[in-house]
Amino acid sequence: MKKYLFFAASALALASCSSDDFLGENPGNVQNASNAINFSGDAGKITRATSNTATTDAEKLDKQFKVYGVKTTDGTMFHNVFVDYSVWYDENLTTSNTNKWEYVGNNQTIKYWDYSASEYRFVAGSPIDAFTYNKDLENISTIGTVIKSATVTGLAGHIEKNDVGGAGTVLETNPVYVAKPKIVTKDNYKEAVKFEFIRQQAMVRVGLYETIPGYFISEIKFYTADKTTKSNNVILTSATADYFVGGSDVKGTINYDWTKANPSYTYTYDDTGLTKSQNWYAGKLCTTKPLATKLTDEVADLYGTDKDMSDAGYFTVLPTPSETDPKPILIKCDYTLISDDISGEVINVTGATAAIPAAYSKWEANTRYTYLFKISQNTNGTTGKPGVNPEGLFPITFDAVVTEMTDKTQGTTTTVATPSITTYQEGSVTENGIEYKPGKAINVTVTNDKGEVQNLTAGGATVGSVAVYKFTDAINEAEIQVKGLTGATNVTGTVDGNVFTFTPDAAGYYAIQYLTKEATTTEPATPAAYTYKVVEVK
Repeated sequence: MKKYLFFAASALALASCSSDDFLGENPGNVQNASNAINFSGDAGKITRATSNTATTDAEKLDKQFKVYGVKTTDGTMFHNVFVDYSVWYDENLTTSNTNKWEYVGNNQTIKYWDYSASEYRFVAGSPIDAFTYNKDLENISTIGTVIKSATVTGLAGHIEKNDVGGAGTVLETNPVYVAKPKIVTKDNYKEAVKFEFIRQQAMVRVGLYETIPGYFISEIKFYTADKTTKSNNVILTSATADYFVGGSDVKGTINYDWTKANPSYTYTYDDTGLTKSQNWYAGKLCTTKPLATKLTDEVADLYGTDKDMSDAGYFTVLPTPSETDPKPILIKCDYTLISDDISGEVINVTGATAAIPAAYSKWEANTRYTYLFKISQNTNGTTGKPGVNPEGLFPITFDAVVTEMTDKTQGTTTTVATPSITTYQEGSVTENGIEYKPGKAINVTVTNDKGEVQNLTAGGATVGSVAVYKFTDAINEAEIQVKGLTGATNVTGTVDGNVFTFTPDAAGYYAIQYLTKEATTTEPATPAAYTYKVVEVK
């Protein structure tokens, strides 16, 4: 995963699994009688479980999980081995418990590796009562027992506002862990079966601060997707209906894919208890004091308040359904500027908009996201009447960082700050400001957040690639993130080191596109991310 947009396991010894049937089909096989099956695994970490202050993997799993396992001797027909076995934490080591996890007892028997079997398949989840494993009943006569899916209950995630002063109660978002499905072949029979547990929830927080010299923001209100309602709650919106999902006691389905060497799963949600919306509500910002002016301000000033929010400003959310295509997320607001001096001057800015690229808008399980938006003197809102006299723009730029969880399995931290795109045309400075004209070359340079000029390439699909597209009608950077390049015409340009040059042939709006993150095809696949700058040629 992935950025200020922000995004992130530890070893856990788990032991489990068994069935009411003796595992070995060949009673004379000494290996079957001497090598008990044991389990271990990694539990992907979020800083704390919602229901407790978990510090160990055993506590995160509530010291228990459920396992189902099958085997095959011919690679075609699968037979039951572990049928809905419970596994619990026990410090008394035994033959079936070498890692402080026991499964023998309560009508569950010890299991041994069957060396006549070519492979075993295992699935697991926690808590035990949240999982019901479903077999592939349609093909059971030809392929035997294959775990096709699991029905999961007790899922919950924030989506609607839950004001601190309101009547609602805190949303119960107790953790649910799903293990990646596991195939074990004969070479590994003597080893413990290692599960990798992943929490089936994500965490999201949205922060805003302002850096407009000489003014402070005294009031700010955010638009819903249909633009009919404004709220002091920070609102993320999508152009796609039902893009966000959440709710209480939600039921979902984990579908297993055994067709690859490394099997995987996808997740969908039933409508029971599920809320779908184009709007997702973050914290409510206080209307009696100015907006935060730096990232180190108090959590409530930066992220707002809500009953469902953690002490660090995070909301526990449901992961975006696997079948949902990632789409850009918008944030749009009006705000009031008041001068810091004794004049008390007031400026109202309307329609300031920023977009989170699609590459960072699909919430993956067990990942924390922080979206930070900076309102500066460069915003795309207007101080006049939109569509009539939008002069005196106080543009909204955002610093968006998606930081990977520092405690996620095999996690790395990558910071991708919005780069700065600079354009220059000889003779463009006039008495009325900077005006670009047709027929003259425009030079483009890009600098990162440290002020370092970046090397560029023309077109292509690698970071640093630059392209230009011409629009006939007015458009801004945020609108391009949502609407895409439909209707635009590609403009040819050339690169010399760190300068990209193109020549506009007529009046219009020219969008300079800079590739900040390449598309990925490995799961979870993500689209490319771009930064844009629009210049008007008159």
